[in-house]
Amino acid sequence: MTSISSLCGIVIILLYSPIAYTCEENKIQDMNMSFTRHPQPFAAPLNDEVNFECILNIPADRFAWYHRPLGSSKWTPLPSPSNNDGKMSRHVVTFDNETKAGDYRCTAFFGISGIASDPARLTLATIQKFSDKSDVFIEVTEGNTVPITCPVPYSEPEGIVQFYKNDVLIEDADLVNGRTTMVISNVRLADSGSYHCSVTNYITTVTFTSNHKTILTVHANLTFQPPYLTKQPQTQYTVPRGKNVTLECFGAGYPVPRITWSRLGGSLPSKSVKSPNGLTLVHVQPSDRGEYDCVWGNEIRQIKSAIVLKVVEPPRVTRPPRACRFLEGGKVQLSCDVTGEPTPDVEWLINGEPLMSSKMVEMRDSTLLISEVEKRHAGIIQCVASNAYGSHSAYNILQVKPKEHVVGSKIESKPDYGTMSRHNKHTRGGGRRRNKEGKKKGGAAAVLVPPEQPNVTRLSDISVMVRWSVPENKGLTIQFFKVQYREITPKMNGKQTKWMTANSEIPSHVRSFEVTDLQPEHTYRFRIAAVYSNNDNKLSPNSARFHLNRDTGIESNKMPIPLLTNTEALGPYQVLLIWQNPDKLAEIDGFYIYHRASTSAGDYLKTTVEGKNACNMTISHLLPDTTYEFKIQSFSVDAASEFSQILRQKTKKLIVEHPVTQVVAENKLRPNENNKDVSIHVIIGGVFGASFILIALAFAARFLYKRVKYKQSQESQSEGKPITNGRIMNGGVTDSKINITSNPLAGLDTSEDIMQPKSGQQSSMEMTSFLNGQNNNGSNNGHNNGDAAGSDVNVTSHSEPSSLRQVPLPIEQRL
Repeated sequence: MTSISSLCGIVIILLYSPIAYTCEENKIQDMNMSFTRHPQPFAAPLNDEVNFECILNIPADRFAWYHRPLGSSKWTPLPSPSNNDGKMSRHVVTFDNETKAGDYRCTAFFGISGIASDPARLTLATIQKFSDKSDVFIEVTEGNTVPITCPVPYSEPEGIVQFYKNDVLIEDADLVNGRTTMVISNVRLADSGSYHCSVTNYITTVTFTSNHKTILTVHANLTFQPPYLTKQPQTQYTVPRGKNVTLECFGAGYPVPRITWSRLGGSLPSKSVKSPNGLTLVHVQPSDRGEYDCVWGNEIRQIKSAIVLKVVEPPRVTRPPRACRFLEGGKVQLSCDVTGEPTPDVEWLINGEPLMSSKMVEMRDSTLLISEVEKRHAGIIQCVASNAYGSHSAYNILQVKPKEHVVGSKIESKPDYGTMSRHNKHTRGGGRRRNKEGKKKGGAAAVLVPPEQPNVTRLSDISVMVRWSVPENKGLTIQFFKVQYREITPKMNGKQTKWMTANSEIPSHVRSFEVTDLQPEHTYRFRIAAVYSNNDNKLSPNSARFHLNRDTGIESNKMPIPLLTNTEALGPYQVLLIWQNPDKLAEIDGFYIYHRASTSAGDYLKTTVEGKNACNMTISHLLPDTTYEFKIQSFSVDAASEFSQILRQKTKKLIVEHPVTQVVAENKLRPNENNKDVSIHVIIGGVFGASFILIALAFAARFLYKRVKYKQSQESQSEGKPITNGRIMNGGVTDSKINITSNPLAGLDTSEDIMQPKSGQQSSMEMTSFLNGQNNNGSNNGHNNGDAAGSDVNVTSHSEPSSLRQVPLPIEQRL
């Protein structure tokens, strides 16, 4: 009985336990879409005409505009805009009714997928009247600092304040904190008088004047007076991050008191400035929050006032939702990380349409839960964070994998939903035609594992870094890579522009390459070709569309410059680099490492390190006993930082563990071995030396004459003798042709020709040389095995000088 009860309990737990939310990582890169201009907020009077405008970095198929009235949470579609040019859309609002105030945003569509801009608010321009009730009286002795405050009424936009003394406009008044306070330093008797202010709304051009005045009376220094406050301090300041603020604290007395500023539980910010106007905090940060105390004191007594500083932040999505692929009918759980003060509200959109809570859709703070995924959920998933100080969004691609349907005895599955096919098509051209079994014509099937879809990041106005990876390769080994790219332009005569091939052969261990000589504000696609050991090739999928933005200097300034702290030689071929990221909160994707030999003036070689938390990397394939220089920069999709400092490091010397034994030549023997019985040889040489020299000279002259004649005859007979792959046949050498295999990428496209880039980047013909020993899976055709069979490209080599040719002599004429 107990066992049955336990079993029932387990079944109940399994039935009621939540089903796991699974996400299959989607490796399809997004389209790098982004708004270069979001709609901007406006304040306008009634019956005015307002133009909202949004601009995208790449052309969209169409745009749509939406409106959310003030106090509402529902977005309403607006009539289709009339002003579109591919990248830009403009919506005109005739502001003839207050109900048209509220938020506006545009959505750019690519097929059925859409991305929404940040919203912009339209508010009614207005100004209210002053509400001050009575006059203000201030009495001080000479030498004190006096504030004259204007009780500014509500105005949208913020009103322009002017001060008057005895009804005369004060020019060059010293104003602080939004021009609401005028400060008179070191007052004199002549400053006594009647002061008032006016406020003007520059849009409505309406001006209101304060109802009452401030009466200032200045006395000569006569008697002691303890410190007192001439204006009641504001107890709390709320300041947006990055703004400046002056904490006001005004006191007076005689003798003139001094002010002291302190901060509860800490020191004053390093950028704070003390002045008669108060304590000014420059470029306020969240770390500046807290209580600030001002103390006025003289010889009589002290008075203290406390001021609390709150720092608010516009919202920001620091981590977008993941790009995932879910099974139709399954569950979705996505989240995004947001920051902001006060805590932002999070809105979820799919293809520009807000998701509404329902039985299947639940939104908890920054987490989205969908209990049953449908095909309509495929596309661009967008997380939007908003608070009173702004909005910010981030997006990714959500794919829905359809359920498999059984048809007869076969299982059919439709293509994934959510893939923007219009922008992800690519031509997968092979190097050779294949038969239906997937085998090469005339050969066995070869396993070629292609590179994965490349990622593209901006380096400069004319260059990008292309990065890729290769899955676990159990097939043929890769010899090298090639990078190709194509500009995306409107089709001419139904044809796209042609693929360009970067000239460099990228070693098989490298996974990144810089493509230069591009055009700013143009859109490109990139792909990687891998060339394998059998000289065949295979292409990666095309990259997403990448628009190369022109640098405005803003994005690059946001990127933290890495601190390259140390380098260490690990051996003759490797150097370890260690660096630090000074800004852990910065949105970066990784780091670029540059290195080159110090004696070289050529280009740096580049290595990519993924991840913002990376802090070290070992650079391999270096030369032994060579000094290299290294530098680093951080990067994101849109920009790269300035370079770090350059550090130099010398690789270790190559140590030969088994040195080769040196053979001593006979003429290098020790003197005592070479000079045995020297006296006997001297006696014999003295007798016969003279006569032998005369005979030798005669024979030498005759031999040299015959040698020259023989060479001349051999040269005339050697013409037409064969050569195979640079090797001598039968002692003859002629002007030869060296066989070179054709370009391994020559057949990448069956429907498109491959063009070469402009001059300065690569040559007009691209050939890859595989001399001596490369088998191209063809017959020998009479050549030696070292020849590249089937090659149709020949290059004529220069023949050796006749003086260097190795021609055998007849036996009877050899020395």
